[in-house]
Amino acid sequence: MAKSLRITLLIALIITPIIFYKTLNRKSGPNNKVLSFSVGGKGPLRPKIALIFDDLGESLKDLKEIYSLDTPFTISVIPNLKFSKNIAHIASRCGFSVLIHLPLEPANSQRYQTDKYRFITSDLSKREVIYLLRQYLNSIRIAIGVNNHMGSLATENQQLMEIVLRELKKRGLIFIDSRTSLKSIAYEQARKIELISGYNQGFLDAIDDIKAIEKRMEELEVLAREKGKIIVIAHPRKNTLKFLKAQLSRLREKIEFITIKDYFEL
Repeated sequence: MAKSLRITLLIALIITPIIFYKTLNRKSGPNNKVLSFSVGGKGPLRPKIALIFDDLGESLKDLKEIYSLDTPFTISVIPNLKFSKNIAHIASRCGFSVLIHLPLEPANSQRYQTDKYRFITSDLSKREVIYLLRQYLNSIRIAIGVNNHMGSLATENQQLMEIVLRELKKRGLIFIDSRTSLKSIAYEQARKIELISGYNQGFLDAIDDIKAIEKRMEELEVLAREKGKIIVIAHPRKNTLKFLKAQLSRLREKIEFITIKDYFEL
């Protein structure tokens, strides 16, 4: 190949993605605008928090509220709900990381029974587990990984989790153990099979009260400074969103909020 032709091809390879990106941004409307996140903070590197918002899928308003915070978060969507697919695709186009909030068997199955989705439970055969799991994974293909919805019983079950985790690995997905049980073996099992994985290091709003959320955030700040970066789970509840709207500007001076994709440097 002539030298001049090689140079021309090289220039084309460099310029084409730039043109594509600019064109995409010009065409972005209210539902596919890519956020230019406000990161704040100067000077030394700040500790990082990958904040996951769980339980999305029923309301587009939840996503709108999270979007208004103008911060790089991760959205975890329960499959098979009214707006699950819409929320996942819009969130991805807005620059958020998207996870599937996988329904796994809780300790109290009767209490959490619902006709909106089916839990993956330990009484299912391996074939049934894989069939149901694939339904969920196929329903939101844009997701980069999974974290467990409920699952306090399932994540203690090594045999069940091995089936689930190996299927995730086949698809190149990541796994976040929500740690809904102190006896969970899910994260350790994921590490054994060399699946990209992490675990929740604290629920921001386990107590749905602004004062409690504020205190918990202070504790998580300390943990983030100790470890450098951590994963935290929250929910799109009124008090949580109210707290973040009031405090994010201050928090961003001390903490860098990142997506799960950035957490794993994917």
